[in-house]
Amino acid sequence: MLIIPIQNKPDWRRPPLMCFALIALNLLMFVFYQGGDEARWQEAEDYYFESDLPDLEEQRFLVYVNEMHPEWRAQMGVEGEEFFYRESLGNPEFHHWLLPKLEAEGETEWLRQRQEFAQLRDRVSSNALGLIPADPSIAGAFGHMFLHGSWDHLIGNMVFLLLFGLSVELALGGVWFIGLYLVGGLAAAGLHVLVESGSHVPMVGASGAVSAIMGMFVAVYGVRRLRFFYTIGFMFGEFSAPALLVLPLWLGKEIFGYLYGDASIAYWAHTGGLLAGFALTLAVLYWRPMVEPMPEEEEAPSPQRVALARIDRFLEEGKILEATEAAASAVRQYPQALTLIERYIELTSAAPESEGYHRANLALFAQAGNLEIDGHTLASGYRRYLAATKSPKALTGKANLLMARRAAEEKDWPWLEELLRHLKQQRVNHPLIPKLGMVLVNYYRRLGEEGRAREVKEMTQDMAASS
Repeated sequence: MLIIPIQNKPDWRRPPLMCFALIALNLLMFVFYQGGDEARWQEAEDYYFESDLPDLEEQRFLVYVNEMHPEWRAQMGVEGEEFFYRESLGNPEFHHWLLPKLEAEGETEWLRQRQEFAQLRDRVSSNALGLIPADPSIAGAFGHMFLHGSWDHLIGNMVFLLLFGLSVELALGGVWFIGLYLVGGLAAAGLHVLVESGSHVPMVGASGAVSAIMGMFVAVYGVRRLRFFYTIGFMFGEFSAPALLVLPLWLGKEIFGYLYGDASIAYWAHTGGLLAGFALTLAVLYWRPMVEPMPEEEEAPSPQRVALARIDRFLEEGKILEATEAAASAVRQYPQALTLIERYIELTSAAPESEGYHRANLALFAQAGNLEIDGHTLASGYRRYLAATKSPKALTGKANLLMARRAAEEKDWPWLEELLRHLKQQRVNHPLIPKLGMVLVNYYRRLGEEGRAREVKEMTQDMAASS
């Protein structure tokens, strides 16, 4: 699952220099420092195979497997020596299991060679500056934030740092930004060490500190609604929500990953960073205001607004026919969009006997049941249409019936009577017509106009009888 904001924009008048500096430092560390790891590892490996260690340790490794990892026996049987060399060279747990046994047995030469090999191996960046939960150090606590396991790992973290860091540094200022980044990374490391306290596997990566930036981002935006892009498996899309809502989603993702995901990912470091970044930023914002208030984010234009902009663009270019066709297409796609309907009527009004003008007005009359459209707008559109055309094809029986019901709801009695007369001329019969007629009859009776009341009653009775 991935959830990232797609609205926050940088203010290039105040560029996020600290954010860029962090990215540059991570890149330099990966290229120029970690780039030498292959040579360091080769030197350690050459020493190992030139020493007596392979012969001395093969049987002892079998004892280690039986005591510590009996589940490895099947894999070791398949891979053979390749498995033994991989683990004896690179597995720090085996090294720490073996050393006290050699000391107790007085194996001084074996112990010397093993320690000399370990010194060469520990020059590799992940061992030198990675965070080892079983043996934490200040160098590892800070250094792990600037190391990465691969280009993919580095690029992923730097993209997230840029996405969230732009807005956070703008709001807090560069000094607070870098300070909270480091403190958040330390908090992430602390939770990882607490949960994985017996592990000798070094943790590397800026993920915990970047997660702190994500927590800071949520604290900065708070309940402000933002647009987010998400992926869940093969599904993806956008949603709009208060920034605060995504914090539990991110936390839930990390807990789910810890229970069911890749065991090599430091999920608890991510969790610690998120919580620390959020809490620390809330505290900072409580004592001091933002350096610059976060800009109001523009809502994404609705599809109707996009369609209207397309019509207007054709008009600006003098393409009346294309604008009319675009309006017709937009009304078919968004039949309840009054703005598009009115623009369609406006574009076709120069030819009041055209099919386009009739269709445009029919689209308006079809909205008579839509209470979000003002009744006066419908009534004035109806009268404008009658005045403009000699053959009102849009006034179908269904359209007249819809408008008659709306006229009764709006208590527009002249309009209702006019529509009932149209319905009589069209010989439309519907159970609603006598009811509408009685509403109008009662209105005239309240006015004391018994003659008009009798006329309307007879008209609606005749309509029912003729059907």
